[in-house]
Amino acid sequence: MRMGAPTLFVVMLTAAGLFSGACKRRAAAPAPAASAEQAGDFPPGCVETDARPEIATACMACLKKHTTSKPINDGCCGVTDPVGRQLCDDVAKCFRAGGPPVGVCNVDGDTTTCFCGKHAAGCDDPGVANGPCIPQITAAAGRNIETKATDKPTATQIVDRYGQVQYALGRAANIAALAGAFCKAECGIGM
Repeated sequence: MRMGAPTLFVVMLTAAGLFSGACKRRAAAPAPAASAEQAGDFPPGCVETDARPEIATACMACLKKHTTSKPINDGCCGVTDPVGRQLCDDVAKCFRAGGPPVGVCNVDGDTTTCFCGKHAAGCDDPGVANGPCIPQITAAAGRNIETKATDKPTATQIVDRYGQVQYALGRAANIAALAGAFCKAECGIGM
């Protein structure tokens, strides 16, 4: 096994501490209670994907089970920026509702038709997209929830920001992808 420089450095520091005579046992300090955000969990009472109240508990349980990273990064519940949170929730509602010209626009977790509409090819070109959620997606793609800055993204930037969790759109798209791919029945996606 070959160790990289950072790993080797940590091993060397650990060994130096163990053999330097400074090896006195101390009681471990109690771990502080972690908030939902620090623990990477969904905050209590928050419901993702605009699920109806009667399915909200089942939806959230399924989403939590299928989250691949910290749940806090995969949806709107973890957004602490109030403007970004509202934009994330607005786009999540539109992802669920869909509309003309495509109807349901969360297709097995793919929500790009919500922006692209009937023009999947080339929808990152100006004026080509015709999906039902263009205003909501554009607004959410323009809000960086980390810096709390808003810009006016181009069509290319909008498509790119679908996967970027520092934007309200990225958070909404991530949780919609999980709901549509793994929790369709529990979250009532497309029903």
